[in-house]
Parts: sequence; structure tokens; C-alpha cells
Amino acid sequence: MCEPTIVMAISAASAGLSYIEGQQNIANQAEATNNATRLGYEQENERLSQVNEQAAVDKTERIKQGLLERAKTSTIAGESGALGISSDRLVLDSFMQEGTDIATLEKNRLNQEKQSSYNNQQLEMGGNNANRAAASSAPSLLATGLSIGGTAYAAKAKAKEAAKAKAIAKGGGK
Repeated sequence: MCEPTIVMAISAASAGLSYIEGQQNIANQAEATNNATRLGYEQENERLSQVNEQAAVDKTERIKQGLLERAKTSTIAGESGALGISSDRLVLDSFMQEGTDIATLEKNRLNQEKQSSYNNQQLEMGGNNANRAAASSAPSLLATGLSIGGTAYAAKAKAKEAAKAKAIAKGGGK
């Protein structure tokens, strides 16, 4: 009669360990996912910082080019004595092109910033999905309890059958 009790104890211990291991796996998965997400955020922030720095350098360079272009235009116009509407038009055209170029650089920077935001959202969603997948594959308390109960029921039924078979054997086959 001791045998079913031992089987139930082993089953309970096994199911309990399985539950604990599953919970530890969930915690480990969550920690790994959170670390990966944090690293992804750091990489995106660094990339965005580099984009902003490069945009500032590009804008500064374009402003310098515009200044040089206007200086050359004014110098040529002054040396040739052709000051007036033509040279003013060239200077204004230089300002317009510089403004257009700077606006384009700023738009590209903003687009990269928006893309970085989308990348961060994607990192967060990926981390959440990985955590949910790990949690859904881990055994629950209910499943653990049902496993223990099922094993206990099977052990008890097997013990009853063994006792019945023993009684039949003693009774001479009746």
C-alpha cells in the first residue's frame, strides 16, 4: 500500500519542480529580453545622436558654402562694375538654394528621428512578444495541480486493481 503514496510524492515533487523551473525560465527570459531591448534602445539613441551631429555639420558646411558663393558673386560683380539687379538676383538665388538645401537636410534628420522612434517601438513589441511566448509555454499552477491529481488518481486506481487482483487470487479465482 505504500507504493501509491511514493508514486504520488514523486509525481508531486516532479510537478512542483517543473513549475518552479518554468517560473525561473520566465524570469530569465524576461531579464534577457529586457536587457536586449535596453541595448537596442541605447544603440538607437547613439545612432540618432550621430544623425543629429552629422546634420548639424552638414548644415554648417552648407551655410559656409552659401557665404563663399555670395562673396564670390559680390566680388565678381564689384570688380566688373555690374552691381545691381543681376548681382542681387544671383545673391538671392544663392540664399534660396541654401535655404532649400538646409530644409532638405532638416527633413532627412526628422525622418531618421521618426524611423528611430519606430525602431524603438519595434524593439519594445518584440520584447513583449518574447516575454508572452515564454510565459505561455511555462506550466501554470492549475496544470501542475491537475498533473499531481491525475497521477494520484491513477496510482490509487492501480492500487485498487492490485488489491482486487490479490483478493481474487486468494479467493481461488472467484
